[in-house]
Amino acid sequence: MPAVVSIRTAATIPPDYLRRLKTRITPDDLKSNTKTDPKTGEVQMFVGLGSGTIINPDGYIISNRHVVMMPDNTIAKLAYVTLSDRREFKARVLAVDDKTDIAILKVEERNLPYARFADSDKARVGDPVYAIGNPLGVGMSVSSGIVSALGRSGLGLNYEDFIQTDAAINHGNSGGPLVDFEGRIVGMNTMIRTDGRGEGNIGIGFSIPSNLMLSIAMDLANSGKVIRGFVGLFGEDLPVEESSKLTMSRNGAVRITDVTADSPAARGGLRKDDVIVGVNNKPFENWNELRLTIAKRRPGDIILMSIIRKGQGSLVRISVAERPAGS
Repeated sequence: MPAVVSIRTAATIPPDYLRRLKTRITPDDLKSNTKTDPKTGEVQMFVGLGSGTIINPDGYIISNRHVVMMPDNTIAKLAYVTLSDRREFKARVLAVDDKTDIAILKVEERNLPYARFADSDKARVGDPVYAIGNPLGVGMSVSSGIVSALGRSGLGLNYEDFIQTDAAINHGNSGGPLVDFEGRIVGMNTMIRTDGRGEGNIGIGFSIPSNLMLSIAMDLANSGKVIRGFVGLFGEDLPVEESSKLTMSRNGAVRITDVTADSPAARGGLRKDDVIVGVNNKPFENWNELRLTIAKRRPGDIILMSIIRKGQGSLVRISVAERPAGS
């Protein structure tokens, strides 16, 4: 798949450290792990490895935030992108989103091969999928599997809606695509679960859905930040026994635990202990899905929340605001 790239982050080596390094490793190891800038003569050492996907012909690349993070937890100032035809380009990290672990990079090249995307909302458990990337730095590889589950969460990010797959994903695959049988991207390979004794694949991998990928990528490329909807409420999932009585089904229900003062939720009339059972006449499964639904809205959007208050159902109209920075 020509649109899939290998990404290596690098850092400039101070001259004194380079001298010490030359006494500790072989010339071959030094050559494979460093690169000399032809313009400045500076020597750069590769410190990170991952994959990515070109999303338009003008050189925009999507990957994971953790792929472009340095050991000191700063964003890499320098990265190199290698295409399937072995062309290599210096890349800039334009912006990252720590809440979804997504990064956008840019290379100054045009007419590049770019990926096609599938509608991840149409993915179904059992669909065949293929993970593409540069696992362990061995070179571009493809592994096959199926969609094992949808809507996975609880993996440590703020906004989660992962596709679970048993396609082999290892270190270096991060940021690479999960594609369907037509070669269209349905997700971005992001993390794996291990058996606790190592970092190897045991058939439990997680990919960010393509629809969420594209939404975040557009915001990062256009404004350098992600614009998320905000209504100012906090909630908790009702136990299945309670929610099934309220919704007359197995759909989720969320009890409001707090409402931020002077927030859209407060101005709309929502109160603590109200139970939300739907948004825009659609059910949801849990608090995580409700948070994600709100976050996907744009400032000024109107949402209708179906609530139950003291046994009585009603609709509450709320005008979505932009989530404050840092919240």
